[in-house]
Amino acid sequence: MSDEKKNIDKRDSLKVITSNEFILARELSSMSLKARKLLYITIAQCRKGDTGFFEYSITIPEFAEMMGIAATNVYQEAFSITKELAGASITILPKGGKRFEHYPLTARCRYDEASCIIIQLNPAMTDLLLNLRGSFTQPLLHDFVKMRSPYSMALWHLMQKEMHSRKPGPEDCIEFEISLQELREVTGTQGKLRQIGEFKSRVLDKALREIRDNCGVTITYENIKESRTIKGFLFKAVSKYHINQTKIKPETIAKADAFEQKRIREMTDLEKAEYDRLTEGAEQLSLDDYF
Repeated sequence: MSDEKKNIDKRDSLKVITSNEFILARELSSMSLKARKLLYITIAQCRKGDTGFFEYSITIPEFAEMMGIAATNVYQEAFSITKELAGASITILPKGGKRFEHYPLTARCRYDEASCIIIQLNPAMTDLLLNLRGSFTQPLLHDFVKMRSPYSMALWHLMQKEMHSRKPGPEDCIEFEISLQELREVTGTQGKLRQIGEFKSRVLDKALREIRDNCGVTITYENIKESRTIKGFLFKAVSKYHINQTKIKPETIAKADAFEQKRIREMTDLEKAEYDRLTEGAEQLSLDDYF
């Protein structure tokens, strides 16, 4: 554990990297939306090579912006949210046997004289959050911060696990199955909304709409039944801007192919000589230098 303090990074490219065991911890479903967002913001600050958790500092304006809180209520909200986070814990149930592990989520949360909220994760959780190998998931933090429902956060995190942290490209379709039991566990609805129609309308369908709007991924599903009982769902995820190749006219595809062949035709000797002259001694360029 390090006492060094770091300011939070708010870049859209940050990822919430956790072990898959962490995603399935049932206690996460009982957290409020804002406390869970603050937890994910903190987890996203971890970097490859870190051996412990730093103290992460969030200014009050940053906190208000990321939480969607009015300036007049920010201190009271900060007190309430950090108190909830400081008192939260999760339980990990390793596969096989009857073992269990309880983890408080944070070492401490505090508000300092510089009007900053400072959070440090529990150092015992390094195996769940740092230098992970194999079974882990890394969705974008940006996908979560604008969500308005804890159900959406829980389901997108679970779905990203099944999608191997991918998002479909314009022509892709990613298919995966999730059991109804697992969906209920991560949303905390095991004893609620017992009618499947209620669960779909109030949890699943609403979450999928928010995932579409925030993550740019449209997800549809089909029931998986045993006899007449729904046991789970087959999900199909496509880009919000999905291109269905089967609906493109053959003549359009033919024209596109012809254009591509013309574009990639072999250069003439004169063109090759000019290209070699222009690139002689040049270092390899990366698109990252421009975007």
